[in-house]
Amino acid sequence: MPLKKNCTIQDIANELGVSKSLVSFVLNGKSKEKRISDEMSRKVMEVAKRMNYKPNYLAKSLRTGKSHTIALIIADISNPFFARFARFLELEASKYNYKVIFANSDEKKEKFGSELAVLRNRQVDGFILIPPIGSEDELLNLKKQKVPYVIVDRIFSSVDSYAVIVDNYRAGYEATKRLIQNNCKKIAILNVNDKLVTMRERVNGYLDALRHHNIQVDESLIKQLKFSHEKKSVMKAIDEVIEAGTDGMFFTTSKLTILGIECLRDRGISIPEQVAVISFDDLDAFKVTFTPISAVVQPVEQMSKRAIQLLIREIEGLSNDSSDKKNVFEVDFVFRESCL
Repeated sequence: MPLKKNCTIQDIANELGVSKSLVSFVLNGKSKEKRISDEMSRKVMEVAKRMNYKPNYLAKSLRTGKSHTIALIIADISNPFFARFARFLELEASKYNYKVIFANSDEKKEKFGSELAVLRNRQVDGFILIPPIGSEDELLNLKKQKVPYVIVDRIFSSVDSYAVIVDNYRAGYEATKRLIQNNCKKIAILNVNDKLVTMRERVNGYLDALRHHNIQVDESLIKQLKFSHEKKSVMKAIDEVIEAGTDGMFFTTSKLTILGIECLRDRGISIPEQVAVISFDDLDAFKVTFTPISAVVQPVEQMSKRAIQLLIREIEGLSNDSSDKKNVFEVDFVFRESCL
């Protein structure tokens, strides 16, 4: 039995008795530009749907040199921030008629490199990247080969590229300041991936807030954890800061916060009666936990919009203002019962 032939633009044109170019203009969203009536556009779309027309993106990319796809490589798909960012990015890209292909590096530079290679072979037009530690060579290679890309949530001092981040220092400073205003004197910070500039900035903000309020820095209250976020290692850190007398905790990721709250409950520590808590990054779940959690709020939607704007301009060969290389967004704060 012969294979069923895929519907083509010519098939739709024959069905309607119109030109192939007219059908092409409608399917590519150029009806108004080419002054094609709404009635005719509607008929073309109806026939295309009835005949199960599927565009040949490979053929189109060969003709135009563009696939109208971009790739997003996320550092950790289990991190709620990255999942939300991916959703907003997909919505924003669709406004420019771009599709998004997703990949996950698990914060491993080797996997990041292999995902880059695979996606480049897929002929994507550009990348939105959340690179793991040690990715500088891969990023410099992309730049050398003039592949459009924008970094999000990370910056690398040796890589001169467009980046979209938040003011991590201010987030760390203001979160710690809030804990101090709640009469906390032994404030602990649980951090992860401290080799990343952005994560170090959260800690630097914490340290300066303590110093500016004449609170001595206690190294036993500063915990640097590995990316794995294993509950066992988080529990060990929680036990150590409890033993050191902590009365306030700042978790530098929402994923750490979730594990930290679980560990505190396992130890019978009540929030905020025994320890106040603030999370970097907010989750819907924080509103409805037994004790609602205070949090730093990142402008995820605005960040995704800016990342897409920068990338599209790069893809289209339009120059971005050099002053836009480092796009820093201000964070907001929501204070709930865990640290009013």
